[in-house]
Amino acid sequence: MSPPLTPDADEARRQLAEELSKPIYADPGSWLLDVWNRVLDWLSGGTPSSAGLSTGQLGGIVLVAVILAAIIVWSTLGPLQRRRRAEKALFADDERSASEVRADAVALAAAGDWTSAALAIFRAMIRTLSERGTIEEFGGMTAHEATDQAAVRLPDFVDRLDVAAQLFDSLAYGRGTASAEQYQLLAALDTEVGTATPTQVTVVAAPASVAVEAV
Repeated sequence: MSPPLTPDADEARRQLAEELSKPIYADPGSWLLDVWNRVLDWLSGGTPSSAGLSTGQLGGIVLVAVILAAIIVWSTLGPLQRRRRAEKALFADDERSASEVRADAVALAAAGDWTSAALAIFRAMIRTLSERGTIEEFGGMTAHEATDQAAVRLPDFVDRLDVAAQLFDSLAYGRGTASAEQYQLLAALDTEVGTATPTQVTVVAAPASVAVEAV
């Protein structure tokens, strides 16, 4: 008579004890490294052979693959990604007007804090564009999203807006420092875009259908 396909509790414990008594499990590091190498081989297009693999090793490979997939999904769509986006938001909960943010920038510049002044004057410029209706501000908006919108309505400033957004990112997230000259360049851009006339967005209407009257 063939043995049962599903072992009872005693048989399962015996098989587990026999599996864990194998030399490979004496060194957890070597076992994990072996499992990791097999997972990498599988991910790179190879097919790990089941020959010579114990049930525990096969289970380990599946478990590691599932964990890696979960980490990838979580980092792409989960709270980590939302937090990263929130950290790059231009205004967060700052509801001040453009003139208030600009006054803060001027005060920071007078104190010689050029980095904080540059960040503030950039934010003042974007808030001005929003108040004038040149761009549509939204929660979590980043510097490049704001300048990309502005570039559509202010095509003469495309390059300078892009450079300004790159500078903002480098100061806010790259731990860079601004100079007095960089602040002055941003302040000049703020003044110019604040008085520039935005181009009109042309909406092409679909041609009206022509009714044909039967004769």
